[in-house]
Amino acid sequence: MIPALSKDEQEVFEHERLDELKDTLLMISNSMVLPLYFLFWIADVIYFPQFKWRFLLLRCLVIPVCFFVQIAVRKAKTYRQSEWLAIIFTSTLAAIISSMIYAIHDATTSYYAGLNLVAIGSLTFVPWSRMFFFLANALIFGPYYIMAVMQIHDKKSLIPFLVNSFFIIGTVVIAFVIRIFHDRLRINEFRTRLQLNSEIGNRDQIIIDKTAEAVRLASLSSQFSPQVVDAIRSQKINLNLGVRRARICAVFIDIVNSTERVARLDKDKVHGAISTFMNDSIKILLKYDITIDKFLGDGILAFSNDPVRYDDFAKRVISASFEIREKINSKTDFYEDNWMSPLQIKTGIAVGYANVGFYGHDRYFKSYTAIGPVVNLSNRLCGVAEPNQILISKDVMDDLDPDEFVLTPLGKVKLKGFESDVVKAYEINPKDEVTDSSAEDTDCPACSNGILQLAVDQSGLYILKCRSCGHVQISSSNSKKTHAA
Repeated sequence: MIPALSKDEQEVFEHERLDELKDTLLMISNSMVLPLYFLFWIADVIYFPQFKWRFLLLRCLVIPVCFFVQIAVRKAKTYRQSEWLAIIFTSTLAAIISSMIYAIHDATTSYYAGLNLVAIGSLTFVPWSRMFFFLANALIFGPYYIMAVMQIHDKKSLIPFLVNSFFIIGTVVIAFVIRIFHDRLRINEFRTRLQLNSEIGNRDQIIIDKTAEAVRLASLSSQFSPQVVDAIRSQKINLNLGVRRARICAVFIDIVNSTERVARLDKDKVHGAISTFMNDSIKILLKYDITIDKFLGDGILAFSNDPVRYDDFAKRVISASFEIREKINSKTDFYEDNWMSPLQIKTGIAVGYANVGFYGHDRYFKSYTAIGPVVNLSNRLCGVAEPNQILISKDVMDDLDPDEFVLTPLGKVKLKGFESDVVKAYEINPKDEVTDSSAEDTDCPACSNGILQLAVDQSGLYILKCRSCGHVQISSSNSKKTHAA
């Protein structure tokens, strides 16, 4: 019996044993039986010349038998069918030799060795089940022992028979031991192969998972700052918890009169101008840990306070908006050459609750997105803003220290989609005039891939820190803070 295999393993193992049994029968019938049977005809000629033609005729019977086996074994569908075919083949080969022994009429003849050869060839090579192993033994040696019992009448003939029996029993015992040894080797090899296949499958799955994770993190790196991506990678932040409710500050930034410019200007100049605007804006937004939601044409939708929470999440959006506007103003000559006029933007900012999480299809594309009225409100505020104007909702103003900014009430504004709501808007500007130095370079000077993020050190000073290499430099925001004090 095959020990300790599960049902699924047993099915696979039986299928492999079927293939092995078929291959063994084909090999024996094609390469071993015919040469050996006709080679031993020489012994017939030497020891029993009176039977040489009769024995040759008997030996010729193996030709149709082998031919039949080679056809039938290819049609066998199950292991049990193949075992019965092996029994028929083995017993037929033994019957030919038993017929010769019966013709000689001497149970002590050395022709019993032919039965031993059949036993060695079949019992050791064929992967029998236990029941068929003993059945094969009975069919190989049974007729011989029946003849021996009928022919032995005295002690003189008994002793050679006992000697023959000793070698027969030895052959059976050795074949049985070899069978057990082979079965164990087969099972160990089978289990080792299953384990190896499992490990290869696990390894392939790990590679697939890691590749998917790398692709996912690469995609997220376009939405989140590097330190947020690192936190996701180290599982400090889990984004797989589904969509959740979060209070965010949404910002929508759009280029003024972009449709008209795109229609009139050379595509390369348009591409250069918009790409520069996008590149500068994204770097500044990521500097403040603001999540990039999506790009709408040449507009940018982003939000703060998720997945990383900050007490000053609204102020971060305001500071980023000032810095983006100033960055554009610092490149007036570039935009006049490519945009054929100063590039102007409009900005709308709102605070409120939204459903935040991954939206989309697992197989194709998923994006970390905020959905809710606050997102639409920032878009509508951007739509009614004047060029280079930053408009905020009242909820944003409530989250800010009014002494740090210049707030100009615009009163109630009518916004599409918010006709039934009372929406109060405010224009916001920095308290002091912002100079070019405030729009600090966000590229890390110490490494090629890092982005400088705004942080606060232990002494309360603003610093710019690269989360990739750890480089730190003092932010110019400290001078503004000191001046304001």
